[in-house]
Amino acid sequence: MLSFWWRPLGFALGLAFFSLLLSSGRPPGTGWALFSAGLLVYLIYHLRQLRKLTEWLAADDRPALSADGLWGDALYRLEKLLRSRKGAQQKAAADLEQMLEATRNLPDGVVILDDNNRIQWLNQAAERLMGLSPNRDLGQFVLYLIRHSRFADWLLTEDYAHPLSIDSPVSRERALSLQQIPLPRAQKMLLARDITEIARVEAMRRDFVANVSHELRTPITVIVGFLEAFDDMPNPDPAEFRKHIPLMREQSDRIRRLVDDLLTLARLENEPDTKDEAVDVPAMARRLAEEAGAMSQGKHHVGLELKCGARLIGNSQELYGALANLVSNAVRYTPAGGHIDLRWAPGENNGMVFSVTDTGEGIEAQHIPRLTERFYRVDRGRSRATGGTGLGLAIVKHILQRHQARLRIDSIVGKGSTFSAVFPAERVIPDKTADVPAAAPSVPA
Repeated sequence: MLSFWWRPLGFALGLAFFSLLLSSGRPPGTGWALFSAGLLVYLIYHLRQLRKLTEWLAADDRPALSADGLWGDALYRLEKLLRSRKGAQQKAAADLEQMLEATRNLPDGVVILDDNNRIQWLNQAAERLMGLSPNRDLGQFVLYLIRHSRFADWLLTEDYAHPLSIDSPVSRERALSLQQIPLPRAQKMLLARDITEIARVEAMRRDFVANVSHELRTPITVIVGFLEAFDDMPNPDPAEFRKHIPLMREQSDRIRRLVDDLLTLARLENEPDTKDEAVDVPAMARRLAEEAGAMSQGKHHVGLELKCGARLIGNSQELYGALANLVSNAVRYTPAGGHIDLRWAPGENNGMVFSVTDTGEGIEAQHIPRLTERFYRVDRGRSRATGGTGLGLAIVKHILQRHQARLRIDSIVGKGSTFSAVFPAERVIPDKTADVPAAAPSVPA
């Protein structure tokens, strides 16, 4: 900092000294003329350097400047400062672009509103969830585009503490949760989150609780009704009491089956992994065919077809429970005289398929996607009459998913249905013996 003052001062003193020396023995005023001429040259030099600096600052591309003395030091420091600021600006611009790119790709919708609730910016998710367009809607009043009375009240009251749940303007089947976040300069950020799946799960939970309560209420009501009736009798007749025992036992069994199925579902959901082993599916299929024949009591023709002896990697107890459920459903819902065929055969992409085909009444197409929902029944009265809890296919679906398999349902009304457990190739242990007959004999019913 001292050099800034001493250099010009030293130049002036030196110029005065040399002017004094050169003017000795000459006419008066010569020294002042030389001193003034030197200062003028010095001033012109500085003005020229100042012009170069001004032009350099105004230029887009700034080549390196060089100068001597005070100007060289000043230009070096200035160029260093500009390089530092340019680097900081480039980093800030890169960070801003990275943040904008991340915001553009967020799964949640983001809309920036000004102090008049006009759209300043929005990301791709806002287009998908809220039906807004950056090419069409920038600068538009958001309440003109999202016409919802609850949304208007919520936005205008600037309720930052509580989110708002509404149907998406794009589709009423999609539920959104909206949140306001205040920003500087009276702006605000509007976040839109897709909560369709959360709402669906919550609805399923409410339905599940209601269905469990309903399923338990009926048998408990029957049992309690008999007990109250017997309690009101001054001298209960043992023969009359025994006459109602089968019905009470039936209702008790219904409660037990429901509780068992609920516990099975809870266990499947809380135990993500299976204890794998080699499962002999052909032997299991033979056992299921024999059990189907015993359950049928001669009312159906039960067939078994084994295309190969391939086994599976999985949990034998869980797989038996899932496949037995498919077989028991076929027996329960197939009229007397019908056919029930069990089949174990290769499937697509080196997988295997265990299928159960019946000649029952069949299922209408609109019901098939919902058959694996808990307590969903095509015919509630008929399901209860056959002893079903409404949880069987939900259990089957969970068990197959734990084995990376899937349940495929094909049905034609009036002709019958086929329920197939489709297993992927990575779960299959290929048959190396090939000694299993192509078709096993029908199991006598």
